[in-house]
Amino acid sequence: MTERDTTILRRPKPQTSDGDGDGMAHIVTKDDQMKGYVTGEPIRALCGKVWVPSRDFQGLPVCQVCESERDRRRSGRRNLN
Repeated sequence: MTERDTTILRRPKPQTSDGDGDGMAHIVTKDDQMKGYVTGEPIRALCGKVWVPSRDFQGLPVCQVCESERDRRRSGRRNLN
């Protein structure tokens, strides 16, 4: 009988927050936004921030990195907020 490799690889759990910590509104894809609100799964903003969305961020300043990435992607016609 041969020995089997039983090593378990564990992925690090992403650090998430409620998104309020930096006081910025971040931009995500529409599909990710809905998935986050419906399932409660963490989502990733265009700037790389990962959090679980829980409220509307209207009225907050928009993250400049997210805006730059959105503008870059819009030239490719992707569905973004």
